[in-house]
Amino acid sequence: MDLEQVSVNIFKVIDVLWLPLSWFVVRPYQRWITLAFVLTCILTLRLQVELMDSTGFSFGFMHLMASSSYARGLVVYGAAIAIFLILAYLSPKVEKIIVFGAALSIYFAAFCTSMVLMTL
Repeated sequence: MDLEQVSVNIFKVIDVLWLPLSWFVVRPYQRWITLAFVLTCILTLRLQVELMDSTGFSFGFMHLMASSSYARGLVVYGAAIAIFLILAYLSPKVEKIIVFGAALSIYFAAFCTSMVLMTL
């Protein structure tokens, strides 16, 4: 296996590195909600990329950007996960329902943003 193949394989699963990071960054009572949020983002990213690939437009419908839909989604969901982890870390005494609400709102914002960027 050459170095290029290794880097391609790492790029395919780089978003999974958010899982152990999210476990250790947040408070113990926020961990399960955070893991659910990160897993949902990872799975949604893969489903959106699969949807774009199945239509035959893996670089977007309008071809306005040179990057693949996976790379665009990876940036959007990575930013959303980073924002959520920063907010969860900076909110030590917030109730679980507030953390859940923040996870939902950030997830829907990331989903809509990534879908728009993937179609460009």
